[in-house]
Amino acid sequence: MENFQEEYIISKLITKEIIGEITSEEAAIIQEWLGRSTDNRKLYESIKRGERRAERDDYVDKLDIDHAWEKLKSGLIRTKNDSRLRIDWISRVAAVLIIGLLASAVYFISRNKQKPSVQLAQTALSPGSSKAILLLDDGKQVYLEEVENDSILEVDGTLITNIPGQLSYVGSKSNELEPIYNEVKVPRGGEYRITLSDGTKVWLNSESQIKYPVNFDDKVRKVWVEGEVYFDVEPDKNRPFVTEVRDVEIEVLGTEFNVEAYGETNMVSTTLVEGSVKLTKDLEEIIIMPNQQAVIFDNKKKFLVSNVDARAYALWKEGIIFCEGERLEVVMNKLARWYDANLFYMNPSLKNKRFSIEVKRYQNIESVLDILSATNKVRFEVHQNNITIME
Repeated sequence: MENFQEEYIISKLITKEIIGEITSEEAAIIQEWLGRSTDNRKLYESIKRGERRAERDDYVDKLDIDHAWEKLKSGLIRTKNDSRLRIDWISRVAAVLIIGLLASAVYFISRNKQKPSVQLAQTALSPGSSKAILLLDDGKQVYLEEVENDSILEVDGTLITNIPGQLSYVGSKSNELEPIYNEVKVPRGGEYRITLSDGTKVWLNSESQIKYPVNFDDKVRKVWVEGEVYFDVEPDKNRPFVTEVRDVEIEVLGTEFNVEAYGETNMVSTTLVEGSVKLTKDLEEIIIMPNQQAVIFDNKKKFLVSNVDARAYALWKEGIIFCEGERLEVVMNKLARWYDANLFYMNPSLKNKRFSIEVKRYQNIESVLDILSATNKVRFEVHQNNITIME
């Protein structure tokens, strides 16, 4: 016979274990329960994969909470007054499970007769903001959000001006034989904009970075990026602008394009808004035109080119989160980077469900999750900076 009562509570304790909110007593309950049988260990893995959740939730919906609570109270009173009653360790574990079950059931049912799509508990998530770290040539780190309306002088005389959310370079005629490099790193939950010494404008999305010379030489303008970066390149027929991302080179004279290369995707995606770009990887070379996107995977040698609405891939720099027919994993990774959240899937198969969304980038996370959950294909629990994704 399926014991949904115990299984339901074990599943709640496992969720607390995943998000790091489990107490030592609750952890001991899980360990004792796991040690009872091989079946329990198999069930533990099953629950972590999110299986059988619907049956457990249906079990809770059918509980007579008032009757169960009164029965529990009377049982506790009898236990206190009857010194002859011996309760062994297993019984105490069962009591804790029952109390946990009732507490969970009362909480869910008292809040809403139907299962809420987004459950909140001390949410600490907030939209991202302008913040980044500037690494100067001498190794000094400057936290840009802490040095607003200030100027920095590089060793070659280049003036770096920082105003809220934007870094600007004014180049100088340097006698330095070796180029001087700066780096800007944007953390999770951040964004920043840079104007390079040639006038090229750069937008960096969350968890992205760029390395560049403070002054470009007379032959080529080359930068190195990771994450997601949008370029509006200042035209210069005599000096091509080259962006290197992993082992792909993107060469332009003057154009606008978006490049995305986050670690978990194992690919480089280049989307062209204006102009034209040449992409090179090893011996493979292609040219794409506006409203085309070229994708190449880390372990592949051929670019895959498709026609897209390129402006949609640049909406993030306009303050909009946009996804059309994307896998839930892609959507949630975008949200996690922007809201600096940790993600936990109760069932990994949820990652492959498809969603479309267009929301303002600076609104509360709850509003965004409400839109996704309105499809009735997914639900969320938010606790501090953790998001649990469920069916």
